[in-house]
Amino acid sequence: MKKRNKRRAGAPAAAKREKSQSRKPKALPAKRAGRKKLLRQAGTILVNGVIFKNPVVIGALGLFPVVAAGDCMENAWALSLLMLVMMTPVCLISGWLGEKVPVWVRPALVLVLSALFYLPASRLLDVVMPGASLGLGIYGPLMIANSIILSRANDYAPNHLTPAVLADSLGCTAGFCAVLLIVSALRAGWAHSLSRMGNTALQNPASYPFAGLILLGFLSALIQFVNHKRPEERKATP
Repeated sequence: MKKRNKRRAGAPAAAKREKSQSRKPKALPAKRAGRKKLLRQAGTILVNGVIFKNPVVIGALGLFPVVAAGDCMENAWALSLLMLVMMTPVCLISGWLGEKVPVWVRPALVLVLSALFYLPASRLLDVVMPGASLGLGIYGPLMIANSIILSRANDYAPNHLTPAVLADSLGCTAGFCAVLLIVSALRAGWAHSLSRMGNTALQNPASYPFAGLILLGFLSALIQFVNHKRPEERKATP
């Protein structure tokens, strides 16, 4: 009788062990699948910020530095470095704070954070490109109020996970820098071709903001054409 009772008592325990052992191997593939899905989504967010949902040519954000200061490659590289150093940490901090900060306080917080990170960004700019801060003039400090940083840190970052915020900030930064460098290169080439034809700097239309707006219009039309040709399932991305 004692042996039978022991067998009966041991049967449920053995069954539990078998179930736990059978569950353990399945946990690893689920984690791997979750990581792959997260990396895939982060990659999609990154590509959207660079190309398909570019904040400048699609969202019409950050236009002022592109059309006003993006008339030469020196300014373009300087503004790109400022954007790179400022945007990612500001968005990450806003994402970590999340909904702890009231909605009406977030814009002011983003501006304060941007101003704080502008100081090391300008120092780094002077080390990498001596005299670039003075060359930018007022356009450098105005990067503190860049609408791309304000939009992504205020609206997107508090409601998303850290990997998504990191991918979004890097993608939007790369998208801004790409548009700025392309527009500046085209305007610089335009000015160089006109100077070879004998035009003076005062008669150079490429140095005026409307030239940047025209080029942005062509870039926007190109990306809209690419988005129109994309499959519908790829458009429905975060």
